[in-house]
Amino acid sequence: MPCEERGSICKSEFVFVQLRDNIFRGELKPGEPLPSARRLAELMQVSKYAVDKAMNTLADLGYIERRKGQRCVVALPHTQVPSSPFSFIMNPRSATLDELMEVRIGLESHGVTLAVERADERDIAFLKHSLAELMDGDRDSERSRDSDIRFHMGIALATHNSVYIDLIRHFYSYMFDSISDLHDQLYENRSNHQIIEQHHYKILDAIVSRDANGARRYMAQHIMFLRSFLRDRNTERNAAASKPDPQRSESQLS
Repeated sequence: MPCEERGSICKSEFVFVQLRDNIFRGELKPGEPLPSARRLAELMQVSKYAVDKAMNTLADLGYIERRKGQRCVVALPHTQVPSSPFSFIMNPRSATLDELMEVRIGLESHGVTLAVERADERDIAFLKHSLAELMDGDRDSERSRDSDIRFHMGIALATHNSVYIDLIRHFYSYMFDSISDLHDQLYENRSNHQIIEQHHYKILDAIVSRDANGARRYMAQHIMFLRSFLRDRNTERNAAASKPDPQRSESQLS
């Protein structure tokens, strides 16, 4: 069946983008059942075929789960990223910290440039909300981490480029699998939290002001700060791991 059109995009793509963005923004919560395909078709003024096609894509990409005898539900966070088609050459345990940060600074510097050009009122409102959540969660490291990631995913959404959004989504899963223990330490220090708040504020202000050069500069500063922190913590961890265990040494001598 040929693709139905809605303006300049395929209707099934329109449905996919709307639902995917609602999931990313938290408007559809993990575990929450989606409306029936018929109801979604009515709400979005498209055919049921377009909805079914979009739902299949969302399920294939891990955004939603199909449960036997029930409606589709939003996937839980740990199930939302399927195996990458590049997983056979991308082993997060073999990547160095510097390699990850080099790729991240390239991806996100370009992404924030697109966000400056394309962010709409809804995108900016979401970024402001994510920044406010980060500032409110300064005594909760887990909440701060989640707000930080939401802010960066909000920038990805503001590119309005489906390939870039899914690329960032997979890259984040890949990266955080490698540095999760180091990354969690970032939010345990109040001064780090304040620096991240300032960085996010400057990035958001540049997006609102349509200042591409400023947005790229502030994003680069932000990621270089993260790189420096993570590198220092990684060095400390490796040094601690290389020290002999006194208790073990004593037991070997006795």
